[in-house]
Amino acid sequence: MCELSAVLAAHLGAGYVVAPAGYGKTHLIAASTARSERRQMILTHTYAGVNALRAKMRALGVSDRQYRIDTIASWSLRLALSYQQTSGWTEERPADNARWSALYEDVAQLLDQEFIRRIVRASYGGLYVDEYQDCSVAQHAIVLRLARDLPCRILGDPLQGIFDFAGQDSIDWTRDVEGHFERLGTLEVPHRWDQVGANDLGAWLRDARTRLEGGQPIDLNAARPDSVRYVHGPADPQGLIQSQGNTCRYFECDGAHKIIAIHGGSQEYKVKCHTLSRNLGGRYSSIEEVEGKDLFSFIRKVEEAGTDADRLKEIIEFAKRCMTAVDANLPAGTRRGEHVNIQVNTRNPNAARMANTYLAAPSADAARSFLLALKKTAAVEIVRSDLFHRALGVLGKSALHPELSLSEAAELYQGEFRYKGRPVGRRKLIGTTLLVKGLEFDHAIVLDATSLSRKELYVALTRGARSLTIISRNAVLNPED
Repeated sequence: MCELSAVLAAHLGAGYVVAPAGYGKTHLIAASTARSERRQMILTHTYAGVNALRAKMRALGVSDRQYRIDTIASWSLRLALSYQQTSGWTEERPADNARWSALYEDVAQLLDQEFIRRIVRASYGGLYVDEYQDCSVAQHAIVLRLARDLPCRILGDPLQGIFDFAGQDSIDWTRDVEGHFERLGTLEVPHRWDQVGANDLGAWLRDARTRLEGGQPIDLNAARPDSVRYVHGPADPQGLIQSQGNTCRYFECDGAHKIIAIHGGSQEYKVKCHTLSRNLGGRYSSIEEVEGKDLFSFIRKVEEAGTDADRLKEIIEFAKRCMTAVDANLPAGTRRGEHVNIQVNTRNPNAARMANTYLAAPSADAARSFLLALKKTAAVEIVRSDLFHRALGVLGKSALHPELSLSEAAELYQGEFRYKGRPVGRRKLIGTTLLVKGLEFDHAIVLDATSLSRKELYVALTRGARSLTIISRNAVLNPED
């Protein structure tokens, strides 16, 4: 890899590297950046990817003066808003994929401006684009323009191209990558598994990759190492749900290890992640979409509520989405948005007291204190930790900036969230393939392997470094595209 990092650092044209999951792509980018004389721009697609790249830079001791890491979406939005008069773009939060496509088209045109090209050349000495298989055609057009002015190194894996942006055409690897970039190399060593002594798992996954690339089935009963476990999931939905719940509930591993349970990426399975987390009583927390749709829905409902009582009820409803047993641990009057007299037999007096404080003087800080009081309740478990803590972050931001409306504080928080990336704090998580791609865990549980497409299956299979548990209605996996 040292030789390849030198090749990338010295390359002055436009080149690409094929990088299978777990083969050291993030390390390669960081090692190549460390060799660079000028600051590098590093673009990726997800905030998990941003976080992983920053962590690897720190681990290798790369100075933050040598790079700037961002998502393509965030960088494009910031550039367009910085030059609104030229770009014609004024939206701070594009509403849907159609608007994001429109943004990318405007940014591509902006990058044709000579003064923007001079700024790009003066700001950066080179460009890396991670997870290139996830680019849309419109994003690809932006990269091609940047590649006119900067050495451009892209890394990706066509077998991991699972993002489906409605209204945005995805790139074709053969046409758009192989047709425009020089092949600089392919990563060959499964570092993720070798580093923890799970060489047998790494070898099994290498064979699974070959089979998936060739359209061949994977027989879970054939030549399966001890680190790969097959759990039969009954065909009937209730039996499958019970099998998934029991597998997660009774999964045993080192107490310091991280576990991810993985569903497919469609809307149906996003809901199933939250449902399974609740069914498991908070043992696992479900991962949220980065866009924060449920967070902004909560903020909007609080702002639109007509009375302080209605606002408190919206806060309680939000708490119920994030935690178990909320109703059972609040006085009836508090649930109705009323001030209650705290007595010896008052249910959860601390939370009730915080609710009274909110009703007496509604503020973001008082709302945050009420939610924290609920969190500390012994019988209450958080099932959507990601969503809950983002809401706390918005309320904290609002308390620090009382001149802002709650929605303005939410936009400010979201902008910082985009830049910082999403940390994965909980030890046991449930997420979709779209939300966990790029993340690494000690153990992975594939919840319904039979439902996954070929590319989704590969992403799910490669998340766990030490073990893999596959719940499937069939012992032979033969996924379609």
